[in-house]
Amino acid sequence: MAPPGAETLWDTKRVIPMSVMQLADEAAPLPEKFLKKAGERPITAYNEFCKEIPVISLDGIDTQKGRERIVAEVGRACAEWGIFQVVDHGVPQKLMNRMMENTLAFFKLPLEEKMKYASKPGGFPVGYASGSHRADDDILDWRELIAHRALPKENREKDYSHWPENPAGYRETVVEYSDTMDALVTTLLGVISESLGLPRDYIKNAVGGENAEQKILLNYYPQCPQPDLTLGLRSHTDYGTITVLQQDEVGGLQAYKEDRDQWVTVEPIPGALVINLGDQIQILSNAKYCSVEHQAVVNSNQTRLSLVTFANPSSMAQMGPAPELLSEANPAKYRSYTFRDYLPICFAHKTKKHYDALVI
Repeated sequence: MAPPGAETLWDTKRVIPMSVMQLADEAAPLPEKFLKKAGERPITAYNEFCKEIPVISLDGIDTQKGRERIVAEVGRACAEWGIFQVVDHGVPQKLMNRMMENTLAFFKLPLEEKMKYASKPGGFPVGYASGSHRADDDILDWRELIAHRALPKENREKDYSHWPENPAGYRETVVEYSDTMDALVTTLLGVISESLGLPRDYIKNAVGGENAEQKILLNYYPQCPQPDLTLGLRSHTDYGTITVLQQDEVGGLQAYKEDRDQWVTVEPIPGALVINLGDQIQILSNAKYCSVEHQAVVNSNQTRLSLVTFANPSSMAQMGPAPELLSEANPAKYRSYTFRDYLPICFAHKTKKHYDALVI
């Protein structure tokens, strides 16, 4: 049920079923809408960190020897894990700190203030939400969030006036972070392209070049009174190209290692950024690389913050396996499609993993 006194705050036209932060403050048993089914509940602890997930230094990427090393390491990580961490990535620590500080300050605002930026159902899922972006979601996640369309710049300009003005400097910081992450994504896509034996700009061009889209998602996971019964974010693969995640020191991001049938927790490394592949890289690589299934778990001791940058193709990008990677011995495993049609196709087929809907 809703927290006491909250009934005057809920606008039924907006996607705020209940405030997770208020529920956390009450420390009462979880409402039924947060209870996951037995087979979907967390198994591995939020702080039981896996030491095997690759950590790759991008130092020396502008030299031939350094780039050769990085391309080889990234290629192995993409094939064996679908997720890795990067250090020496060039994103200023001061900017990363400022994003964390502004994100925390926003979520600490009174609920009435956050509601000014609430997401509305029926449109692109941007704005503030709690538990879910979907008004019809039967099961909720233990998190509050705010999402922004940040690139291309015309999307940013369209939404900019709806971004929070409080805390001071929030909008300007998100813009700087967006542009910095876009430069890093371009570098990473170049490395991934080369690791597949393709030209450096191949994937960047394939996903739409300067028209490729970027979404920034900020997550706040409060302490949870019954963390063994719910998730901060349910298991899924990302439907886009690649995802860059900045997490705090608490831990909670988990990846599924399919060949071991095991969930592993990504270790928070100071200054590192987590990179995970999305569905479009799995399809483009003709399943040489994997779109990793992942989730977020919560705990009863500490809150957690994560900042997520999704790099997605432009809506009109023609996606599918790269023809240069196909042969008689390696025929196409997926059919081609326009990216705007990807999720409708997947939802119509109701496959567990979206990309399975495109299997030939």
